[in-house]
Amino acid sequence: MRELGLYAHILDAQDDAAVLLRKLHDSNWISLRRTDAMDTELADARPEKWMSLTETSASYAESFGPLVLDHSRLDHCVLGSDDDATRNDQVFAALFPGADRATCRKNHIRDAMHAATAIRYGGRAFITHERKLRNKSDQIAELFHGFRIWSPDDALAEASRGIAGVRELYRREPERGSLPEWPTDEDLGTGRGAV
Repeated sequence: MRELGLYAHILDAQDDAAVLLRKLHDSNWISLRRTDAMDTELADARPEKWMSLTETSASYAESFGPLVLDHSRLDHCVLGSDDDATRNDQVFAALFPGADRATCRKNHIRDAMHAATAIRYGGRAFITHERKLRNKSDQIAELFHGFRIWSPDDALAEASRGIAGVRELYRREPERGSLPEWPTDEDLGTGRGAV
């Protein structure tokens, strides 16, 4: 199983890769998580959409990030350490160079919170459609031991490679025990260019 990060950016996305990632999560091939900042962002949704989005987000394990005033929900965060503060500052500076937290958009702070929280808990990647964030993936990876910011297509390709490796290992050593039902080629997106 591959540990990936699921955030509000793809929670209800209907592109093929996002749908397939959620399907792989549901069949226990990958683990998708959310951060506490997700439901803070969802609070801004239209009332008719809020209920559906929060029900969907509740189906994913939540990682509590360090408290950030005006952005964290008090019952869904932890008191941060100096390391947390440093990490949050480094992520924010890498994603939004030159931005001032006091005057930037709320989503800038929350995007940094998502990534910093995922890094805090050893996540492998932050999955988003936002190209501006993905363009900072190399800088974030250099600062945080290979942590990436991926598009859903990138995350699906990585998951597909990992699953292919497990399938080969299982073929060579079937005595390793049972695994979840093999995803179909359609589940892996192999018909649309994924590896």
